[in-house]
Amino acid sequence: MATIFAYLFYGYLLIGLLFGLWFIFKGVEKVDAATASAGWGLRLLWLPGSIAMWPILLRKISS
Repeated sequence: MATIFAYLFYGYLLIGLLFGLWFIFKGVEKVDAATASAGWGLRLLWLPGSIAMWPILLRKISS
């Protein structure tokens, strides 16, 4: 049971990492147009949050 939970957790993080990288490069402008001029330092600060909250951000972008 713990192994299944670990695989699910790592899968969630892997999907979150892929989404987070896409989000900081392309998707953040869809949420807020003013972020188009944000520097790389700020975008890297958004990466951990976008990894953790990728289902919410994906729903926000798609609607």
